[in-house]
Amino acid sequence: MRTVKSLAVASIGNFSVGFDVLGVALDVIEGEPLGDVVEISPSDDGEHQFHLEGKFAHNLPVDKDDNLVWQCLQEFESICDLEPLKIVLHKHLPISSGLGSSASSIVAAAAGLNTYLNKPLSEMELLQMCGRLEGGISGSVHLDNVAPSLLGGIVLCNGALTKQLPFNPAWRLVVAYSGQEVSTRKMREVLPQAYPSTEVIQQMTLLGSFVNALNIKDWNLAAASIVDHLAEPRRAPLINGFIEAKLKCLNLGALAVGISGSGPTLFALCEADKAAAIAQWLGQNYVFNTQAFTKICSIRKQPVKIDSF
Repeated sequence: MRTVKSLAVASIGNFSVGFDVLGVALDVIEGEPLGDVVEISPSDDGEHQFHLEGKFAHNLPVDKDDNLVWQCLQEFESICDLEPLKIVLHKHLPISSGLGSSASSIVAAAAGLNTYLNKPLSEMELLQMCGRLEGGISGSVHLDNVAPSLLGGIVLCNGALTKQLPFNPAWRLVVAYSGQEVSTRKMREVLPQAYPSTEVIQQMTLLGSFVNALNIKDWNLAAASIVDHLAEPRRAPLINGFIEAKLKCLNLGALAVGISGSGPTLFALCEADKAAAIAQWLGQNYVFNTQAFTKICSIRKQPVKIDSF
């Protein structure tokens, strides 16, 4: 009898300066981790079993064929001989939150199954599988949430050349989920098919500046480069309270503020001594229902967490 338990943390996609190519893994400073958990063990009835648990399980499709964890199992079944398995998804992340909810479920399932099956896939093959599964949700294949959940850290996503970047371990990220639901697909539809060349040049310059600053450990330059000229100006007006909250966080000392993924979650990058005041204000004001929460996080260095027992 063997059980594998996999935790894949929440992530910030885009990270303002890197639309669809930058992702950041989140580590909660105090309290329970922010992420989904998948448990895998032998089935006791001769067939695959799939169960949903957790605070946000009720928001997932009832039909298991529509669930990404079940689809992940089917992917492995196409390349491996599988004994009947029991899979339990503990859904702790809200869907359509901008925290990489679907990516967290996918990575927890894929990494857990890969470990359970004695790693038939390399790390890069696993990343590509996760990217394909994630593509079914957003309408396009991209890695900026699955990569940090799988690998940890700040990740520059470039297919087989996907790479972790250096970062300042003293940085804090205050993430505030307001509780309002925002459709990832709808938030993509507000973006143009083609951008003005001036905006693209500005964004390319900032992304180059950010990556270079991280590599030379110029943390001030890195923080100053976290600006979004492409998505945020078009999405921010659709997220209730975001514009006001961003201005307040900057006034409280945040180094940079942006939309996590496609929202509505807001992230504020700051020094440790500013985090509590920013989190307190957001926890009291960037709230639309009882599902809302605010967490003070660091950037998670470690990859997806796997326990076997």
